[in-house]
Amino acid sequence: MRTLGPNVNGYHDVSDQMIDDLRRRAEAHFRRQEAEKADLSSISAFEEHRKRVRDHFMTAIGGLPEERTPLNVQCTGSLDRGTFTIEKLIYESLPQFYVTAALYVPKGIVSPQPAVVFVHGHSDLGKSYPTYQAVCIDLAANGFVVLAVDPPGQGERFQYFDSEKGERIIGGCTTEHTYAGLQFTLGGASVGRHFIWDVMRGIDYLETRPEVDPTRIGLTGNSGGGTQSCLLMMSEPRFAAAVPCTFVMTLESYMKTGQAQDSEQIVPGCFANGPDHDDYITAMAPKPVLVGAAAYDYFPIEGAIEAVDRAKRIYSLYGAEDRVDIAIAPTRHAYSPQLRQACVNWYKGHFRGESPDFTTGEPETLPDNALWATPNGQVIDLYPNSKTVFDLNRERLEVSHVTRFSTHSDTGQDKCDIDQMRATIGETLGVPEHRDNRIYPRILAEDVIDGYPTEQIFFFSEPNIVVTGVFIKPPAGTTVDGADLVLFENGTNDIPDKREWLEERLASGRQLFVFDPRGIGGVQVRGFNRGGQPHDGEFKLGSDALMLGISTMGLRVFDVLRGYDYLRTRADVDRIGLYGIGKGAFYGYFAGALEDGFASLEFEDLLYSYRNLTNTRYYDQARYNLQVMAWGILRQFDLVDVATCFGKRPVRWISPRNAKGEVLTDGGFNQEFLVVAKQRGYLGEGTRA
Repeated sequence: MRTLGPNVNGYHDVSDQMIDDLRRRAEAHFRRQEAEKADLSSISAFEEHRKRVRDHFMTAIGGLPEERTPLNVQCTGSLDRGTFTIEKLIYESLPQFYVTAALYVPKGIVSPQPAVVFVHGHSDLGKSYPTYQAVCIDLAANGFVVLAVDPPGQGERFQYFDSEKGERIIGGCTTEHTYAGLQFTLGGASVGRHFIWDVMRGIDYLETRPEVDPTRIGLTGNSGGGTQSCLLMMSEPRFAAAVPCTFVMTLESYMKTGQAQDSEQIVPGCFANGPDHDDYITAMAPKPVLVGAAAYDYFPIEGAIEAVDRAKRIYSLYGAEDRVDIAIAPTRHAYSPQLRQACVNWYKGHFRGESPDFTTGEPETLPDNALWATPNGQVIDLYPNSKTVFDLNRERLEVSHVTRFSTHSDTGQDKCDIDQMRATIGETLGVPEHRDNRIYPRILAEDVIDGYPTEQIFFFSEPNIVVTGVFIKPPAGTTVDGADLVLFENGTNDIPDKREWLEERLASGRQLFVFDPRGIGGVQVRGFNRGGQPHDGEFKLGSDALMLGISTMGLRVFDVLRGYDYLRTRADVDRIGLYGIGKGAFYGYFAGALEDGFASLEFEDLLYSYRNLTNTRYYDQARYNLQVMAWGILRQFDLVDVATCFGKRPVRWISPRNAKGEVLTDGGFNQEFLVVAKQRGYLGEGTRA
């Protein structure tokens, strides 16, 4: 049995088609937003725009906690550093959710002074990273109170940590952020909401300190700290100025690099509705913002310059062009001495009205453990029962509303409910609506291979998207009994490994169409970025789709529906069944829900519940990632609710799995899924192997 060769046997270059399709979709939004911003000719028009963007941002991250619970601040030690002291702090941004921080307090303060919050880039050392210490030291040496806050997954706040072994379980920090963040995505939120809230509660604490002037609190950080700076500029109105470094660019410039970012950096729907990076800057207009950039950064300097130019036009509406600027260091990606110096001078000028005459040197930093607020350097070690972002997300989902479509009569399912569910599936996954483009299939080869008549086929699923498949018929003399659309995890590339399964199915008389949705098998995307797991090319494409407000899963579900449409055009095919395994089972599951024409449905190795995934601290990320997710699914339905669309068709679950990737027992699946589905009136007598 034969697979397809590269680029559809050389007949069509498909290696970039998925990349280009997402980029075309995004560019349409970028151009629209550019035109809308160009029309902002008054302060009132801009402020209406700013409110729309901020409202969307808050929805995208899942909002912020509503209650400011007691901080229970502890100072666990103090260091005398000559001209300033460092207080080691622990506070609770939420009950039992502990934040570690270092407070730099200049000596000799006799009246409230300006403060700067430092948020950290992607270093596992967090506030102890020497480069970040140097920024805090320079600011403190110039009379600024500085609060340096460890974000989740960094410094003393590893969220997955084995205290007995003294080592992290999931990591480094970017991997940990994404591992936790995927569970937030399912619930229609972002793990970034807790990065934001931790710092907002830190400001609450700063406002209690007699050394701090609450009207002059600034913000800075680079790389991932530049991300956090931007998220906070959008969220926290108490900041009076900001210096976000080595992150600000434009969404379009970064999309073109092909690089991935971890979960808190991805704002769902931002390509379509903002914020773009100039929106982060103008979220503070007309307050002072200095963008720090590195000339040789992998974050495009061209994008940084463009974002600042866009922001200047908005600041000009306020007559405040001098309050937004860019400092470009001749370095690679880092909070370099040049940017450190520019940051101090920006705050000297805008917070104190002083001359920008500071020249940096080489501050003396401390070893990692010197800044620990906990005895052994990890909150979970000190507080074994402390909450993590996983716990907070699970608690949030336990009280969140999930739409139900389960009002049924004794005589069957209410068609309106099914129609509503299907509309919700399409909208949530971002499944394209129109399947009316005529299909012109190309048969590349038509041979008898190992006794099986075989066709290699490609056609356009939608404009600019080629999909492929291998159609295999039973041997001559076998009575044909319908056809199955087959979705292997790796599409037609899995044909050699699945030969035994294929031959068994063919012997039963089934014709088989082994199908490749976009990006899989014969239409596989080329490797294009430097990220390994979990931030590989598939994750990047999934993130781009997420920022468009859709999902790669939804696009692939659409392709499966078009595979069905193709089979309907064949005179030699009737009674079309659907089989999917692994990730292919997810695509098949939703396609089967959306298309009544599939006569039978089979799903192998399918997760039985997204809620089980969000309730499982250590899930199988290789199986369950953005390829099989969409933002906010659990706001609308779980997999069991989708079963209402299957009606009385034969449905077979084979080796259903939980979030750990473990196969459920018959009793476990019956109790957790089939019984629930039948009680709600979703299914007749479903079976499993």
